[in-house]
Amino acid sequence: MPKYRYRALDPSGQMLVGVIDAPSTAAVLPELERMAALPIEITDIGGDARRLGGGLFSRAPTREEITGVTEDLSTLIRGGVTLDRALVILSETGARPVLSRLMLDLHREISGGHSLAEAVSKHPDLFPRTYVKMVEAAEVAGTLDDTLRVIAHERTRGETLRRRITSALAYPSFLAFAASGVLVFVLMYIIPEFERALVGFPNAMQGSTQIVFELSRFLRENTSMLAGIGLAIVLGGYLLSRSRAAKAFFMRALGRIPGLGEPVHFEQTVSFCATLGALTHSGVDISTALRLIRDLMRDNRSAAKIDRLVNSVRQGHRLTDALIEVNMLPIYAVHMLRVGEESGELASASMRIAAFYEGKLDRALARLTSILGPAIMILVSMLIAWLIISVITALLSVNDLLL
Repeated sequence: MPKYRYRALDPSGQMLVGVIDAPSTAAVLPELERMAALPIEITDIGGDARRLGGGLFSRAPTREEITGVTEDLSTLIRGGVTLDRALVILSETGARPVLSRLMLDLHREISGGHSLAEAVSKHPDLFPRTYVKMVEAAEVAGTLDDTLRVIAHERTRGETLRRRITSALAYPSFLAFAASGVLVFVLMYIIPEFERALVGFPNAMQGSTQIVFELSRFLRENTSMLAGIGLAIVLGGYLLSRSRAAKAFFMRALGRIPGLGEPVHFEQTVSFCATLGALTHSGVDISTALRLIRDLMRDNRSAAKIDRLVNSVRQGHRLTDALIEVNMLPIYAVHMLRVGEESGELASASMRIAAFYEGKLDRALARLTSILGPAIMILVSMLIAWLIISVITALLSVNDLLL
């Protein structure tokens, strides 16, 4: 059985150091609790101190896993379990070792006198600034369980929305990929057979027929080069997808394409209002909430608009008046926010607006998908028809010459 070295404080504040045989790090904690000792650090004697990474190939907790433990933590605290005990329970029930180690790491920070906000802020890749700020405000107000529930709900909503957007774009993308594959197959394997059949009839290979045959030869003669270019494009796209500047450029480009501007605007409205509602519900002041929302904006132009919003609010202007000036949200959303602002229910109004425009975004994506799919099929069908007609025309001209 593995041995673990521990450092803990006894009830009198004295440091205790010892070794315990246990099957896992999580099993050491109940032993220390029975000794009435507060754990400071637990180290595997057979290796290094257990950290979040856990190994070279250990995958960090996913966004969905963080959302799950946030909801579980809210449920435990609401049920009367203390925060440090709740983290221990979550470490024992973690689906993956890396998640258990994260909970133990948070427990170690809290046992050392840090707040939960300070503990999660040490993992910026897992807990964004909005998460940290909401937890910080909740700890001050004493509403940690309710705030964690709101965080989990909003993260779940955001994850569901992203999956819906991805699913909506996946079908047209698959059609485009499959249709392109059929087109390449026809050019590389079908057209050459017709070209060999027309050898000796140069007069038949003119106009569009000549273009088709030359395109087929180009693909066959440069297969390796084109495959390398395709691979480079895929890798370049993957690297660019991780760049904030590239994402901002892509979002601006999408917004300028006819038919795509509306879904992009709806998505921005949902993101702004949902985040504003969650932050203000947790007690974060509007200026701080706007600065945190700014960090979520992928488009630099939208970030600049939020900077103007922050300046206007600091100068004493109402949020809705500033929103009208910068023209960032639909006018309907601004008027609904104004009602909430005047009645002191800004958080509730923001969440209602987010839900309303999320529905509009779903309908816009459904319309877009219903148009893109048939449009791609029609386009590729027209290209294949052009290839066939060009070749058949050449074959018919040969038949006329023979007659």
